[in-house]
Amino acid sequence: MHYKQLFELRIIHEYYLNQICPDFSIEPTRECQKILSGHRLIVKNQVNGIVVIASVNSESKPWIEFAENLQFSFILKLKNKEFINFTEIDWKPVDNVIYQFSNKNHTNIELSDLEITQTKLSDRKLLRGENIFGIVDIYNHSSISQILNQGSEYKITFKAKKQQWYYYLLTDSETNGNEFLIKDKDTSRKTEIKFTKFTSDEAEKTDPIFSLLKQQFPQAQQYLFISDSEIACQEAGIKNIQLLKKKNSESSNPTVWIEHLPNPPNYNRIQVINALKYL
Repeated sequence: MHYKQLFELRIIHEYYLNQICPDFSIEPTRECQKILSGHRLIVKNQVNGIVVIASVNSESKPWIEFAENLQFSFILKLKNKEFINFTEIDWKPVDNVIYQFSNKNHTNIELSDLEITQTKLSDRKLLRGENIFGIVDIYNHSSISQILNQGSEYKITFKAKKQQWYYYLLTDSETNGNEFLIKDKDTSRKTEIKFTKFTSDEAEKTDPIFSLLKQQFPQAQQYLFISDSEIACQEAGIKNIQLLKKKNSESSNPTVWIEHLPNPPNYNRIQVINALKYL
């Protein structure tokens, strides 16, 4: 007996270097499991998806014919709690709402990106408390080839969250006469990452975190740097964001104080640079 791919489902995320998203487990619903067993289909798990394989005859057609619009449904369960912090998506699992990914309105084999809508757990007869992120519905229609020389491919694509970065710099009083800069020294980037500096007088009036740090470190000099544009989260982090300093009394170029500033965490986009320990 020969087997060939019926369809493949891949989850893609631009946050990851290789775009392979390992953050979900995928499992068939009870109804889908019955369909898979009844049609002698095999589900193979991959790092970022599944492949469904069918037994075929000499003409590469499934041994057991599929009914028109036969529905294969798979549950997406979120494994990585940090996923929401770096993904451009608005998910509120407490609201009983989940995402629904489907090829229902696809009209050709070439269209591989699944449509995204929303549904409720109760409408799909799914229970709460299982960390269900969404459900995938693959329908047997014109988007699935009936001759399995080349299986159909479907994908779910997530975009990385973009947000402004906030750097809070703490220095001692002796550096008050220095000029501090945060510069992007990576010339290979398409767009330079730029920061605007705010002094104590400017930031203390409007920024609550700045005021809180002032209470914790009353003797420190403080500065706030905010990125001029939103920066996309990425797995590898962004290097060559440097902290520079020079004395205002000197005409020389600024010197590198910290070569690679740590990226702010994805969940709050805030990084405190306690430069007191470097002094």
